[in-house]
Amino acid sequence: MAQLAAFPLKALAALSLAGASALAHAAWPDRPISLVVGFTAGGSADTLARTIAEPLARRLGVPVIVDNVAGAGGTIATQRVVRAKPDGNTIILASNSEIVLARHFNNAIAYDGIQDLRPVTLVGVMPMVLVAGPKVPVTSVEAMLARAKTQAGADTFASSGIGTALHIAGEMLNQQAKVSIQHVPYKGGVPMLTDIIGGNVDYGYFMVPSVLAYLKEGKVKPLGTTSKTNCEVLQGIPAMSASKALPNYDFGVWTGIFAPKGVADTVVTRLNTEINAVMREPQVLRMLDQACIGQSGGTPADFAKLIQTDAQKMRQIATPDIGAVR
Repeated sequence: MAQLAAFPLKALAALSLAGASALAHAAWPDRPISLVVGFTAGGSADTLARTIAEPLARRLGVPVIVDNVAGAGGTIATQRVVRAKPDGNTIILASNSEIVLARHFNNAIAYDGIQDLRPVTLVGVMPMVLVAGPKVPVTSVEAMLARAKTQAGADTFASSGIGTALHIAGEMLNQQAKVSIQHVPYKGGVPMLTDIIGGNVDYGYFMVPSVLAYLKEGKVKPLGTTSKTNCEVLQGIPAMSASKALPNYDFGVWTGIFAPKGVADTVVTRLNTEINAVMREPQVLRMLDQACIGQSGGTPADFAKLIQTDAQKMRQIATPDIGAVR
C-alpha cells in the first residue's frame, strides 16, 4: 500500500516540476538581456546592435544592454556566449566572420559556430567597402593592383581581425589578382580608420556604417564594393568585380542574432518574433537602408539554411594560400 500511495506523490512532484519549468519559460524575460557584440564601441556591429537594442527592450519589457567584448575578430565574444547559461538572457549579434569563417581559418578556435549556437534571426546582408587612405596615390581598384605589383609586398590592408570577413575579403583579392598586399589586423573599425587616415596602413575593408561618414567627408577614398549588389548610399562606387583582374569577386557579409545552444524553443520563437518586428520599425528601416543592409528577417530555419550555404562556400575558399592561420 505504501508503494502504491507513493506513486501518485512522485507523479504529482514530476508534474509540479514540469509546470514550474513551463511557468519559468512563460515568464521570460524577467531580467535584463545582454546583447553581446564582438567589436569595439562605435563600429558598424556596435551601431547595428544599439539600433536594435532600444526597440527590442521596449517590446520585451526589460533592458537590452549592449556588451562590447572586443578581440580576436569577435571570437572572444562568441566563445563567451557559447559558454553562457542557455536561458535567453545572453544573446549575440554575430556575422559570418565569427560563426563560419573563424573556424575555417584558425584551428585555435575552440567552438563550432554552427553546432554550438542557435540561429534566432537574420538581421541583414551587406557589402563591404574597400577604401584607400588619403596619402595613397590611387583612386581605383585597377590602380591599387598596379601599384601592388610594383611594391613587392610593401602595401598593407587593415581588417577587424584574423579570420573575419574583412580579412578574407582582402585575401580573396590577393588570391584572385595574384598580388601580395599584407594584412594588418585590428580590434574594430575606429582604430582601423585612425591608422588609414594617418597613413600607417594603405587600405582597409569596412562595413558601410563604420565608414560612410568618412567617405562623405572625403577622409578616405572609396575604391570599390565587395558585392555586385549595390545600394543608394554607395552610388558611384563600382563593384570590385568591374576590375578585369577580379571578374568573379563577390563577397557580402550577413549578420544575425544567436543564442546559446540549449535555449528553449519558446525563447527562440519570442526573440525571433520581436526582432523581426523591430526590423520593420521605421527608424530601423532607415538605418538598414543607410547601412546598405538588405534581406533581413525570416525564421530561424531560414537563417540556418543561409548559414549552411555560406559554410559550403567557405569550404571551397579556405585554402592554405588565402592567408589561413594554422
